[in-house]
Amino acid sequence: MKAHRLAILGLLVAVPLSSQEVRSRLAGRVPSASLPALDSIMAEADAEGIPIEPLIQKALEGGAKGVSPDRMVAAVGASASQLRGARALLRRASLAQPAGPTEVTAVASALSRGVTSQLVESLTVALPGEPTGPSLHAVADLVGHGFSEHASVDLIVGAAHQGLRGLRLLDVAAAVVQELQRGQTPALALARVRDMLPSVPFPPRPAPATVSKARRLAPPSKPP
Repeated sequence: MKAHRLAILGLLVAVPLSSQEVRSRLAGRVPSASLPALDSIMAEADAEGIPIEPLIQKALEGGAKGVSPDRMVAAVGASASQLRGARALLRRASLAQPAGPTEVTAVASALSRGVTSQLVESLTVALPGEPTGPSLHAVADLVGHGFSEHASVDLIVGAAHQGLRGLRLLDVAAAVVQELQRGQTPALALARVRDMLPSVPFPPRPAPATVSKARRLAPPSKPP
């Protein structure tokens, strides 16, 4: 759940990158043989208005794992296709709203986690004008823990209608999972959190001692 919160934060602060910045980020971190094809894929995506930050991350991930140039280019190309599909889905679901990079990236990420296109459309229709990413990831968290799509969407939409927005929707999903871990049945876990709305607790913060220990164990930062 924490990783998903960090992913959402990354989506919310994403900014466009120039082609020169893209090349500088990839140079030396991916096989040089893959650079021409990667540059072509990303230039085409950028020209279409497809967000390229997820493509950069995919390439960097492949470079870190030592993936061959052919496999890397294929994986980045597949990610570009997923992003195109996510944008098309958003356009079908909400013709009145432009599909911005953050929304497209969020939908593609949620679809990769097993969220169905029907669920994306139902959330977009139920929450017009709201950022899609947090609600999608909250529903995906619930579905991943065995809750039905219908019940998950109903809870998250209800939370949004009571004023919860953004990462607070992930807190709603986390609260349900905590109730499940305490031994509640799925139905009772949903009911208990629904009764809490909109006063769902914030996730616990690490103790000061834990933070201090983490800082001591962290490698020293390099001078600029």
